[in-house]
Amino acid sequence: MKIESDGEEKIAVTLTEGDMQDFDITYDEMDYANIETRRVIWTILDEAKRILGKPINIDNRLLIQVSPGEDGGCIMHFSQLNDPCAHHKKRLIMKKDAEPVIFTTSDYDAYIDVITLLKETTDIYTSAEFFTSCKNLCIVLHPTPTLTEKLITQLCEFGDVSLANKKDIAQLYEMGLS
Repeated sequence: MKIESDGEEKIAVTLTEGDMQDFDITYDEMDYANIETRRVIWTILDEAKRILGKPINIDNRLLIQVSPGEDGGCIMHFSQLNDPCAHHKKRLIMKKDAEPVIFTTSDYDAYIDVITLLKETTDIYTSAEFFTSCKNLCIVLHPTPTLTEKLITQLCEFGDVSLANKKDIAQLYEMGLS
């Protein structure tokens, strides 16, 4: 395991295939909803605290980005989020590569503002799908890798923003109108 600090608020952790075997987890199994993934993350954060000699502040939101490594391991980036979306209940966010983001609002003006913003910032997402669902207007966005945090920060002032999961997207396809 290789632990590096990219500044006060960022930590990079490289796990080898052997490290993954020691933790008894694979990249495909990593999901923060999984108790084993949480165990691995907390173990890594404790080790980072020991190696770096500084406390890891988890009082603010912590973004965890996970990418597969070339040797069967993975690369994890831990970043403190100081964004205006402090109303989110989750403190830890884990994402692999560039998971989709769902933007939701019931305000038509905000929806138009987001569409205008997306037209002006096409570099932060690769594709977008637009839905209406009940009284909500939704956009499923596929962020450009490493720019998910920037996309979320830009969208959260206009409505609710969350990392998408398969169930949420399936419900939009089933019940929403594209």
